[in-house]
Amino acid sequence: MFPNPCCHSVTWRERLSGLEEQLRPLAEKTAPLLLADSDPLQVWAAVLTCQKLGIPLFLGNPKWGEREWAQAVAGLGGGWRWRQGRLEGDPSPLNPSLREAVPSFHWPLIGIPTGGSGGQVKWAIHSWRTLSASAKAHQQHFGVDCVHSYCLLPLHHISGLMQAVRSWLTGGQWIVWDWKRQQQAEAWDPPLPGSFLSLVPTQLQRLLLNPQPGVVESLRQFRAILVGGGPTWPSLRQQARQLHLPLALTYGMTETASQVCTLLPEAFWQGNDSLGRPLPHATLQIRSEQGDPLPSDAVGFIHIRAKSLALGHYPQAALRVSGAEHFGLRQWHQQGFTPGDWGYLDSQGHLFWLGRADDLILTGGEKVMAAEVEGEVRASGWVDDVWVLGLPDAEWGQQVVAVVVPKTGLPAIPQELEMHLKQHLSRQLSPFKHPKRWLWCTGIPRNLQGKVNRQQLRQWAAQQLGISPQVS
Repeated sequence: MFPNPCCHSVTWRERLSGLEEQLRPLAEKTAPLLLADSDPLQVWAAVLTCQKLGIPLFLGNPKWGEREWAQAVAGLGGGWRWRQGRLEGDPSPLNPSLREAVPSFHWPLIGIPTGGSGGQVKWAIHSWRTLSASAKAHQQHFGVDCVHSYCLLPLHHISGLMQAVRSWLTGGQWIVWDWKRQQQAEAWDPPLPGSFLSLVPTQLQRLLLNPQPGVVESLRQFRAILVGGGPTWPSLRQQARQLHLPLALTYGMTETASQVCTLLPEAFWQGNDSLGRPLPHATLQIRSEQGDPLPSDAVGFIHIRAKSLALGHYPQAALRVSGAEHFGLRQWHQQGFTPGDWGYLDSQGHLFWLGRADDLILTGGEKVMAAEVEGEVRASGWVDDVWVLGLPDAEWGQQVVAVVVPKTGLPAIPQELEMHLKQHLSRQLSPFKHPKRWLWCTGIPRNLQGKVNRQQLRQWAAQQLGISPQVS
């Protein structure tokens, strides 16, 4: 457990002072810093020091392989690299045109990696201003003064970073826990009154597979357990309600500096399965494919306006600026952001997320949302994990395919498991939504936030079925 750096202990002051001395040469030439470190205090110290010295900071994943690291270095185009305590590189400045295009109140930039489901490395370009807007909105939404955060997520993820930002700005305690240790513990230390915990659905699921009374009792004492980074499924929500856990289902992403909608625990306990209403700094609208606003309960694309919106993606933004399209850097702030998610707002303004638009499966003229099928497969109680996708089919256009990890301890005979799953789905979903093909594996590749490596798994599934992974 780490104390809040706000305590300004000698050790913390020494760390900041030493880091400032190391990084000062970068500030003199506005050279960016690419930082990947597994020590959360080191990352947080770098965030604060770079803000003080005016150094653009780009966070990286300390678990990146050499190919991903090379992509990140090439994308940044210059500057210094900090990797697990080692500083190296050259003092090449960030794209001068980008610096000129960024308003002074957004400088220095903070780049947070995003889009890590098999694609190229890129960053959402934030600033202290956008992160602060998100933190203030969280404080207002929950009506608290100090935000005490218990952190189980790495700081190169927006959900982990924002826990530190909220506590720092409100004078609260920021306490870092080790996920593996907490997952295996029979009991947790009781949290400070009014504290917040952030989890992704897979973490919550693992804690509740064999819930320890000492852990459950501590979970109940949080003001809210923020759950985001992916959809929760009916059986998980039901178990959380039965245990009276203060779940706060959220909707947000790296580009919005975490949550823009959050359901309060009191509403969750009453059976509300939405992602809540927008936070004070954000407005949401549902739009058609043509960009027209849609009425309540109509399904369409989620469109976001928020003070916490990133300025754009890097290096894409740098390319636009180099081409003199300065407006593109601030387009999200002026026009809003459509992330490609499907959903609807009810008459009370609650958001219901239905899935990613690129997860939409068109089969035989019908539309299938992969997230809906995944939720019902999980609710069967027969699987530990599942991912649903659409693959090309000569007759149907696309076929619904389910990649399943059988539940530990249950019959492992594929035919028997498939029969049980089909029986469950026959009572819950229309026949056209049922998977036509089932694939079995021992584990689905996911990052800590629960996001699937789509490219890897799609290629594997296609190989198993002997078809091309691309839609013709």
